[in-house]
Amino acid sequence: MINQKHLANQISEFIEKNLRCNTPFASTSDLISYITYKESQKRVEK
Repeated sequence: MINQKHLANQISEFIEKNLRCNTPFASTSDLISYITYKESQKRVEK
């Protein structure tokens, strides 16, 4: 069984390592919030 918390931490570390200084987001949480917002806007438009 996949440990979701461990997987989420790995993904967060990967994003932060690869996007450091190349993104307007201060943290992975900001990026995820932005993605969530954009996805919710897509659902509203449909």
